[in-house]
Amino acid sequence: MSVGRSTCLLAIVLGGLLVGHAQTAPMSSFRTVRLVASPIRWELAPGRRVVAWAYNGQVPGPILRVRAGEGVRIVVENRLPEATAVHWHGVDVPFPMDGVPGVTQAAIAPGGRFVYAFPAHPAGTRWYHTHADEVGQLDRGLHGPFVVDPQGERSADREYVLVLGSWVTGQGRPVRPSLPDGMMQGMRERMGIAGPPYDTFTVNGKAFPATPPLRVRRGERVRLRILNASGHAHFTLRLDGHRMRVTHTDGNPLQEPVEVDVLPMAPAERYDVEVVADRPGTWALHDTTPEVAAAGLRVQVVYEGYERAPPSPDPRPESSLRRWTYRLGRGVNTIPRPTSGRVLRYDLVLGWGMMMAPDRWTINGRAYPDTAPLRVRFGDLVRLRISNMSPDSHPIHLHGHSFRVLSWNGTAFPAPLIKDTVDVPSMGEVELEFVARNPGRWLMHCHKVLHMHGGMATLVVYE
Repeated sequence: MSVGRSTCLLAIVLGGLLVGHAQTAPMSSFRTVRLVASPIRWELAPGRRVVAWAYNGQVPGPILRVRAGEGVRIVVENRLPEATAVHWHGVDVPFPMDGVPGVTQAAIAPGGRFVYAFPAHPAGTRWYHTHADEVGQLDRGLHGPFVVDPQGERSADREYVLVLGSWVTGQGRPVRPSLPDGMMQGMRERMGIAGPPYDTFTVNGKAFPATPPLRVRRGERVRLRILNASGHAHFTLRLDGHRMRVTHTDGNPLQEPVEVDVLPMAPAERYDVEVVADRPGTWALHDTTPEVAAAGLRVQVVYEGYERAPPSPDPRPESSLRRWTYRLGRGVNTIPRPTSGRVLRYDLVLGWGMMMAPDRWTINGRAYPDTAPLRVRFGDLVRLRISNMSPDSHPIHLHGHSFRVLSWNGTAFPAPLIKDTVDVPSMGEVELEFVARNPGRWLMHCHKVLHMHGGMATLVVYE
């Protein structure tokens, strides 16, 4: 399917006038990028080859990097054997550009193309990924980072973008990543909700020992932009010998960095962290679950001059390590004030079909597309209380908007984090709010793709 110039110009008008940002440059100044989705042969690690689905012949797809407010025109060509679409996760695109088949566009048929055009904002670590048959496409490689650089931000001495992935190759024993809420994996397996049987985990499309090392120099301040692109797996990262300073959540800044030793990440979450390179040697950045690290989620941090040094052990016991939680951060409020004076409140209960229907995941007892939409007007302040009455956690993502996380499991936040994906723990509760400032019909859903396809989704509809 092809979108003509008139649709692109409509997107620009919507992006400049309705979203509440300054008008952007004319169409002629938009940067044009081409993304080709196609099957490729890809080596995850020596001897472990798969047929991946990729953008521009690589996994993950190429880093798309622009300045905040810069116009970008992305021509997506589909050379896959089935339809696809691309969603710009965390980017406040105009509604026609959101990339959700059946909601914002028809899926791009094999051999077809679609032109996405929008001003890139807000600044931060964003990403792009398929939003068609996500169960079959996302974990096959159709994802990539999208970095929107702010104006005037102080840069680090060195920067790496790390995209974490998960794969079912059938060439190894299935490994279950660590769970966020302590429920035994065996119990989830008996319930039939354990998730895909992942056997390989990757950093930038490669499984250790094929992961290229992160090279640093003593004294450098190193920025890591970390993205969990898995369709289901939670990861928990540790950098041996070092502390990580969390600076951004889902691309949005904190008031001050938070020093931690362990970084849990739900699917679709992003964290920017800084590391001061003050411990010369070779160190491992890895998942804290040994089986997950052994299945590939490990990369070496190598100081200049220590290229031949063996990895150094980290003697710190697990009990002494500080673990990131939402409670530790203080967000910078980058969301404009509401303008209508209305405050809308919705209560959402996340549920499960239980043993008789383990593949059914619900919101207020209904499965999408039969869920009741959240109806709003431009300028409203919309508050959501999300209660999870199911036996699994749910990373809830809202398209087209960022939101404030007001409370998590009963703890109110005086300086709410700004995010676009929030992990709602099993039997837990989260409160959030957003300002309705981007008209359209926007999907809100669990980013564990089996749960989304099982019905855990709804729409935010502007009236």
